[in-house]
Amino acid sequence: MLAPQNQVRVPAPQNQERVLVGDLPRKDLARRLRREGVHLNTGAFTTHLHIALDSLVDEFAEMYALYPLEDPPGIDDAYVRVVGGALYSRLFKPVAHAWADAQAIEPVPAERAFTAMETAFNWGVASSDVAPMIMHSAVLERDGRALFMPAPSGSGKSTLCAALAWRGWRLLSDEMAVFSFEDGNVYPNPRPVSLKNQAIGIVAAFEPRARFSRVYRGTLKGDVAYMQSPSEAIARAQEPAIPGLVVAPVYVKGAATTLKELDRSEGFRWLIDSSLNYASMLRPGFDILTRVAEQSGLYSLTYSDLDSAIEAINGLHEGTPVRQGSA
Repeated sequence: MLAPQNQVRVPAPQNQERVLVGDLPRKDLARRLRREGVHLNTGAFTTHLHIALDSLVDEFAEMYALYPLEDPPGIDDAYVRVVGGALYSRLFKPVAHAWADAQAIEPVPAERAFTAMETAFNWGVASSDVAPMIMHSAVLERDGRALFMPAPSGSGKSTLCAALAWRGWRLLSDEMAVFSFEDGNVYPNPRPVSLKNQAIGIVAAFEPRARFSRVYRGTLKGDVAYMQSPSEAIARAQEPAIPGLVVAPVYVKGAATTLKELDRSEGFRWLIDSSLNYASMLRPGFDILTRVAEQSGLYSLTYSDLDSAIEAINGLHEGTPVRQGSA
């Protein structure tokens, strides 16, 4: 059952000892995932997860080793289940089936089960009628202020997000900004960062400390790999941030890094277009996005070089004056 009243749940007390996924022996973890499931806390959300696919257990255990389990469980925000196919398909053409609550995710070859699970995690919380205000955006934090990067798939958002997460910014999420109606703050939900095609090698070369899943080939978006969230992001997944900066990025090969300041109406339109459930939020949703637009600097960013893009964003964060159309 999802948290009521479109609100982010109150986190467990920080002094409460919690079991991490990596604390469980592999055999015990596999048994729990197959039978009663585990209640995985990723920050803003807790997901009741069942896995009945041995190969996926190992990948889940590696990528989510540092995440806490709710035990005893409280209120779950979504229910995700991943299983193998029927006996015939397991023998001749292994597939993985995933569900987010009652919604079936498109089956994928069994070797790509992790991608189906990640899709189900996103779908489970984003599609709920009682979810909090959610915006499709990468979100990071520095000095208590949130940086939002709303942008469509293929814009270079995830690549820049992954790089910033290793250069002084705390990862809140690669996928979604989760807002509280109570205070308008954004709450973390850091999960593995999805990187596609050339971005995988770019981020691996940019930050040797980053840890990755294997590469899943042949997806609808090409080759996909997941970067594990930095340990600090996971450890601080209960710490919210206030809106501070909105930067809509787009990667253009060979382009110089340029910033353009957006007027309030243009920036507000970016926020609305990126919000997954704005239409159902009525006045509370309007008030939240109005606050973001009023409190934040609003910019578009064109880049091809990660270092210069990060320098430009750091300059905005620190209040360095930016000349129109340049960084």
